[in-house]
Order: sequence, then structure tokens, then C-alpha cells
Amino acid sequence: MINNSTHFEQLKSEILDRNSVTITTDITGVIVDVSKGFEMLSGFARDELIGVKHKPVRHPDTPKELYDDLWNTINQGNTWCGEIKNKKKNGTKYWSKVCIEPLQSNDGILGYIGIYTNITEQKELSRKIEIDPLTGIYNRAKLHILLTQKVEQAFFDNSTFTILFIDLDHFKSVNDQYGHLEGDRILIEFSALIRDTLRASDIFCRWGGEEFLVILDQTDLNTALPIAEKLRNRTYEYDFALNRPITLSIGISQANPDIPIGNTIKAADTAMYKAKIQGRNQSVLGEF
Repeated sequence: MINNSTHFEQLKSEILDRNSVTITTDITGVIVDVSKGFEMLSGFARDELIGVKHKPVRHPDTPKELYDDLWNTINQGNTWCGEIKNKKKNGTKYWSKVCIEPLQSNDGILGYIGIYTNITEQKELSRKIEIDPLTGIYNRAKLHILLTQKVEQAFFDNSTFTILFIDLDHFKSVNDQYGHLEGDRILIEFSALIRDTLRASDIFCRWGGEEFLVILDQTDLNTALPIAEKLRNRTYEYDFALNRPITLSIGISQANPDIPIGNTIKAADTAMYKAKIQGRNQSVLGEF
């Protein structure tokens, strides 16, 4: 009976170890134990992780601010939960929902245990839903969600933001002259150019076709205009390997808490069409 009970506990322990994804560290973050489940998820053997910190599995894209918040939380004896991008031994990325809890005794914090849930499939599905498949930037559906969040943030922070409505001039002629594959290439390169020019706090999305929309964080009309001009000039000067430059017509409008966000977008759209009527390759301030 005792042997059966011991064997039962051993089997249970092995099953839990295999199906749980955990890392245990000391108070400095040095790994002292990992579960079999974490080995299977990360591709690292236990012996490769014991005695080191999280650097082998830490993905370089993860911002320092996330880890600062994590350590500030757990050092105070509180549990931290969030989503973290890590990397496997073969270099591929994976996403985990992580809860890190201090191991406390009467003498204080002895270490920490992190409990991981693999959410890579959910993250990839979300990405497919919210990302434009051609350009790799946000699509229109995601934009509506982000706009709602931005309006709420501006209300609570008493801040403002502006919207740029961007259209690539005469783009139909690019497709007609060079073909749609070349047109797609132009859209991809243009999106990368604009994304690299904008700030990290700005939002960039494909509205549809050759139309794009930018949300400029913490800006008004006066500060947004030079940014719009910078985007326009960079596009004009960029070598798209065509026989002519790509130019932009840009409409600019400023969010107002007393005006529905849909009206703000419409004002930017109207200003963009005004830019086209006035000769294209220019930025125009919108009016309500």
C-alpha cells in the first residue's frame, strides 16, 4: 500500500512537471529550477538554464520598461502578470502569458516562481485579424479599436492628437503602367518608409487601396503639419525604382473632445481631396 502510494505520488509529480511551464529563480533572478514543460516549450535543457538569468530565452524585442515594471512589482512582494515574447533555443519567438509570484517566508522573499501559459497561437491569430496582409501595418478594423482607445486616453490625459489622411497620387497609373505586382511592391516599400519615419507612439494603418491613415500622438495642427511635410518629402525623395517619384496628398485634422471622431476623420479626408484639387503633392489643414 505504501509502495503504491509512493508510486502514485511519483507519477502525479511527473505528469504535473511535464504539463506545467514554470521557472523558479532566486531573489536576483538566477534560475534555480525549470519544469519539464518549460524545457519542452523553450527547447532548452534544464542544465542549460540552471545557474543563469533569463537572457537565453529573453527576446530582444521585449521593451526594457516591461522588465522594470515586473521587477518593481515582485520586489514589493506582489504578483506580476503580463504577456512576454520569448525566444526558443532555435531562435524562433513564442508568446507567453506569465504570472510571477514571490516565494515569501517570515524572513522575507526567498525567490520567485514564474508560471507560463503558451499563447503564441492566439497572438498569431490576433495578428492576422488586425494586420494588413500586404503591408504588415494595422488594418482598418484595428484602427477603429485604437482610435477608441486614443479618444479615451486624450480625455483622461487632457491631451490631443491629430489625424493624417494620406493618398498616393496617381497610383492607378502605376498599376496600369507597371502592373499590380509592382503596385504592391510600391505599397510595401512606402509602408516601411513611413513606419520607420514615425515615432513609436504614433499609429499607422492602411485605410484601403492606396489610402493610409496616421494618428499622431500628442500633437495639434501646428505640430502635425511639419510631420506631414516630412513624410511627404521623404516619399518624394525615395527611389521606388520607377521613372517618376511617388507623391502624396495629405489632409490633417485635430481631434476635439466635443466632436465625434468620425467627423475628425471626415475633415482629414476632405482636406486630402482639397490637396488633390489644388495640384497634389501637398499637405492641407482640415476644417470642421
